[in-house]
Amino acid sequence: TPLTSIIGYLTLLEESPDLPVDVRARYTGITLAKAYRLEELLDEFFEITRYNLDAILLERENVDIALFLDQVADEFGIAAKDRDISITTIAPQNQQAFIDSSKMARALGNVVKNAISYADPKSEVTLSAVVTEYEIVLSTTNHGREISAVHLEAIFERFYREDRSRGQSANAGLGLAIAREIVEAHGGTIGAESSNGLTTFTIRLPQ
Repeated sequence: TPLTSIIGYLTLLEESPDLPVDVRARYTGITLAKAYRLEELLDEFFEITRYNLDAILLERENVDIALFLDQVADEFGIAAKDRDISITTIAPQNQQAFIDSSKMARALGNVVKNAISYADPKSEVTLSAVVTEYEIVLSTTNHGREISAVHLEAIFERFYREDRSRGQSANAGLGLAIAREIVEAHGGTIGAESSNGLTTFTIRLPQ
């Protein structure tokens, strides 16, 4: 865990007071980054624990779908720019979804975060929405490392980790599990498919 690295670098700093200033600054920077990562992991643990102990209470409202996708994309603009990745949204105009916008933004955000993390540099992540008479389909597609068929069946499980499975090596394996909890609370489903360098996560919500 990040805590192991934090302790290790702090021990080096404590036991080596004569370290060059540049080395000390580098170790301090690494320790701070690990501390931030630990904070993120704790937030995920607390969130999934809350969902386990209590039913997810939804506060639904009519949300403009195109605006909703744009807001989620904007939230990850800096992260995408750091990897030279563009985010494109495709959605029908003047269409609404009756959802808990805050919770659904977290669910879709977890998927988008995963897509950006594992997309090829200088590629594109696409967020799209399709509205039919019976459902709203939200999709996130990226170009990058594929997910094997075996892992596709397990990536939404809590605490699932496999070094070769996308989205699990850098976290606790909770982001996609949290997304599934939220989507299912809305009466929907979430799934993924991956082939030919394209990976698509699809959320289906009933109208």
